[in-house]
Amino acid sequence: MLVFKDATRKTIVKVCDFGYSTLAASEGGSVLLPKSRPWNAPEHHFGEFKVSAAKKADVYSFGMLCLWLLFGSVRVAQNGTDSMPEFVSFDASTGPRTWLECLKDEDKLQNLATQLLALTELNTELSIRLKGFFDLTIQSNPEKRTSDLGKLLHLLSNER
Repeated sequence: MLVFKDATRKTIVKVCDFGYSTLAASEGGSVLLPKSRPWNAPEHHFGEFKVSAAKKADVYSFGMLCLWLLFGSVRVAQNGTDSMPEFVSFDASTGPRTWLECLKDEDKLQNLATQLLALTELNTELSIRLKGFFDLTIQSNPEKRTSDLGKLLHLLSNER
C-alpha cells in the first residue's frame, strides 16, 4: 500500500503490491515475497515461501495496515519505560529499527492493539470483533495466524 497526502493534504491510499499474488503451480508452489519495512511479517526472509506461508505473511501485513488505519494518529499518554509514544508511529526507516519494529520483534503488537482498543469509544461488539481480528492477524507465530481472508473480512464487516 502506498499511503501519502496529495497537494490538498487529503490522504491517498493506493495498492501497489499483493505480496504472494503470483502465478504458482499449486498451493504447494513457492514464491518470493518483497520486504517492506515495517509491514513485513516477523518470519520474512529473502528466500522462497510456500504459498500457504506467503498468505499468512500477507495476512500479518494486512493486520498491521488495519492497525495503522485505525490508530495511526491516536494520541496516548506516556508512562513508564514500555510506554507508547504520543502518536503511534508506523513510519518506515532506512536506518535503525522503528519503534513499531521493536514491538514486533518483542511480540508486543497484540498488546498494543489491545491497549489502543481500550482507549477508543467503540461499541462492545465492534471492539470484540476488532480484538479477534488482530488476534488472528498480528500473531508473531504464523501457525497461530489465519489465512482465511473471508473470516477476517467478516470480522471487519458491519453486516451480520
